[in-house]
Amino acid sequence: MDDLKIQKAFFFPVCNQKEIERIFNVQNGNDYLLRIRAETIVDHMRLFRVYRNKALIDEKNWSLEKSFDNSHYEVFIKNLTKDYQNKTKTITYGNMFSNDPNGCVFNTAQGPIVTISDSLAFFFKFMNLALMDFEGRVPEYVCINALRIAIRVMLQTEALDFFMDPRGIVPEDIGKVMHSTIPYQMQFIAGHEFAHYLLGHLSKSNTTEKPIFHAIFPNDREYKPMNVYNKSQKQEFEADIYSIKLPNYNIDEKKKILEATLVWFGSLHLYESVVNTISPSNPYGYHTHPSAIERYENLLSNIPMPSGFETENWKGLLKTIDHYKKILLDDVSKNIKVYESYGSVYLDKPNSEWRGQELRDRIDYY
Repeated sequence: MDDLKIQKAFFFPVCNQKEIERIFNVQNGNDYLLRIRAETIVDHMRLFRVYRNKALIDEKNWSLEKSFDNSHYEVFIKNLTKDYQNKTKTITYGNMFSNDPNGCVFNTAQGPIVTISDSLAFFFKFMNLALMDFEGRVPEYVCINALRIAIRVMLQTEALDFFMDPRGIVPEDIGKVMHSTIPYQMQFIAGHEFAHYLLGHLSKSNTTEKPIFHAIFPNDREYKPMNVYNKSQKQEFEADIYSIKLPNYNIDEKKKILEATLVWFGSLHLYESVVNTISPSNPYGYHTHPSAIERYENLLSNIPMPSGFETENWKGLLKTIDHYKKILLDDVSKNIKVYESYGSVYLDKPNSEWRGQELRDRIDYY
């Protein structure tokens, strides 16, 4: 077997034949994004197992590219004016895997690529469970475990195998609410990155190399660096505002996106606090992005408030954030291995209301 056939064989379990040919003969931005997705998955065994499981469900019709959700990008674009929609036609977009909690825009030979980490959906899920108001129905110890899982997702120490091992059982009505904000959170981040492009913030002369799949702990390897556009803090604030202002959303949509975004900034503040405590000099120290709290306050102060939005009520979220920040930083100081060790953390102990039956890796699932 020649070298090319050996190289292609690595991708067969997670890509279909046409996708493999595209990976080895990149013609455009979509091919390039597909290649980065596939290489990241093949290079990380737990991700590989997740996508192999997904592919086995319907191997005949399986497509790695189609398994990624693009709706948050498409809804933002759909609500732009025709002029702005035409400008976005030169951009490739789609999720991939990264531990950067902000979206980014790559500078490539195939043109700019807007991307968001697919891991964020899991980060949001567990952060929303902890931070949203469920009127005391979620025990605090479950909230703290949910926060641990969310932080570990973005530190790349939590196995991303939620498809096989969901980490617990959440009441159906609570699950619906905590999941309902995720599309709006992803939509805001997608819009933020498109806003950078539409506002003219991106310059080919102002880029930096940064690994796309990087854990903060010294024994963990970096994934290959990519050329990412640099932006100033002022531009970050502008992109936050125009992510909501540029599209022609109705009042209800604007309200939902604004509320979801504030929960996102609160979540991001907790993540920043943990990362800066564990590794103050890490390469993802927010040199260009303002702090999450600054972005939270900027949004409340500078965006026209939709009807029915109560600003004072949302200032109360910061008290909840501060409460959990103290708990998390104390937890990090006493239980650093909980954050450093690769594996799985659960909402509760086995055979409990919030956990259910214990699922054993390689026994109860592949």
